[in-house]
Amino acid sequence: MKNFFIILSLMIVSFSYCYADMVVSFDKLPNNIKSFVKTYFPGTVVMFAEQDYNEYKIRLNNGVEIEFDINGAWKEVKSFQNFPTELLPKMIVNSIIRTYPNVNIIKVERIWNGYEIKLSNMMELFIDKNGNIVASQFDD
Repeated sequence: MKNFFIILSLMIVSFSYCYADMVVSFDKLPNNIKSFVKTYFPGTVVMFAEQDYNEYKIRLNNGVEIEFDINGAWKEVKSFQNFPTELLPKMIVNSIIRTYPNVNIIKVERIWNGYEIKLSNMMELFIDKNGNIVASQFDD
């Protein structure tokens, strides 16, 4: 019985290592991720990329961090300077500009019914797919 538990423990540990974060080179990333970086962050270099069992995470040389799902669709973008607003639907950008003029976007996360957006004034917005601000809160 003791051997059974030892073998079971080893199998569980081995299985968990299969899904641990693996560092990958830019060349090994899916084509849609490479295209995304070249389109929205031209002139940057991927400094670090890792693959988990259900996502990719990359960091660019300008400090931008991006998370993608396993199929290469972006999930979250953190950029403390020059966020590419082309990434978002125009009606969402217009809602942000209309409500919070002269404030920069620093983080966008796609959620099931829209977007969670953090601004440089530390406001966190929840915006639906139609561009309506559903909720907002101050995030310290």
